[in-house]
Amino acid sequence: MSDDTRTTAPSPEDALRSARLLARAEAAVMALFATRAYELGWTVRSKLSGILDHVALSCDAGHSTQVTPVTALHPKLGSTIVPAPAGGAFLMATGMTSLGAFPMALEECQHCARKRWEEAARASFAAYAIETDLRILADAASPNEYPAKDVRCLHGHEFTITAMNPRTPGRVPGITYGFTTGFDGAGDPCVTCRGISQTPKLVEFKHRAREQSVMILDVMSDRIAQTVRLCCVAGHLTSVGINTGLKRELLCARCSGVGVRPEPTVYYVVTDGATVKPGISSGDGRGRLDTHRSQHGLGQVRRLITDLPVGAAHDLERHVLDCLASQGIRPVIGSEYFDAAHIDRVLELADGWFAANLPNFPWTVTA
Repeated sequence: MSDDTRTTAPSPEDALRSARLLARAEAAVMALFATRAYELGWTVRSKLSGILDHVALSCDAGHSTQVTPVTALHPKLGSTIVPAPAGGAFLMATGMTSLGAFPMALEECQHCARKRWEEAARASFAAYAIETDLRILADAASPNEYPAKDVRCLHGHEFTITAMNPRTPGRVPGITYGFTTGFDGAGDPCVTCRGISQTPKLVEFKHRAREQSVMILDVMSDRIAQTVRLCCVAGHLTSVGINTGLKRELLCARCSGVGVRPEPTVYYVVTDGATVKPGISSGDGRGRLDTHRSQHGLGQVRRLITDLPVGAAHDLERHVLDCLASQGIRPVIGSEYFDAAHIDRVLELADGWFAANLPNFPWTVTA
């Protein structure tokens, strides 16, 4: 063997220095582990001896686990660190990043974290229902131990939902809780509405009904092969299948037969004491009001203004609905049915619009 390849034996001083450096590194890992465990709410229940020795931990609720300090800091370190022949110290693979650069692998107690999340999710369910336009109807039986509610969505679909907010931050993976949305809760909680939104023909039918000021009187399902009752802006009561309606220029069969789409020239506000609905119609508006009375029990007419200039009814309706939305007043069903607690605000907005835009237009305030 040549002199160039011969390895010089370490001096006693170098060996002692290396051992001390390794011991200090091991002590630093142990200190980092103990600090991290404390920050996460763990109590160390066994003696800290070596970074590769198992340590028992327990949380305040009594849940316990066992980890090795080095793998608790980062799981990959356990396969790259081995005990040194002299014991006590350890060896690291050449070129490894410093320990401080690794993300911590030790986590808080999953049982306790899940319990805290569930409590927060239950507490924020009412806010979630408001945010997603769900009306809570009653308590419901649940197939699991989690609370449940019968609810109705904005479009009239009734279903049962777990009474927890899936959008609560910090959810622990592993349990679905029976949510109908994705893991982050971003989807629509109503499965039927989601099915409708994913069916182009149903989306088009609803769009055309809204564009033509046609009320869909039945709760729509997520099936194309359905027939729904309609009330057009002229007050005509008809029924039509989804496919048949899409083949017509106008959804209302009577208006379609005449070939003329009535222009809304009527604005009204009706209520039953629990719900208030502002809306528009054509002619004298009586056909539409009769439909509201017979179908929804909205028999009290608070405003009925007829013979409006072309375009005024649409402008007035949009003004009222936009102002209500900007003030956080949300419909209880559909897009125009509101809680009767807001009836004074609905009337105030309509009256204010007339004062600003048609100050000389003759109309009377009803009861």
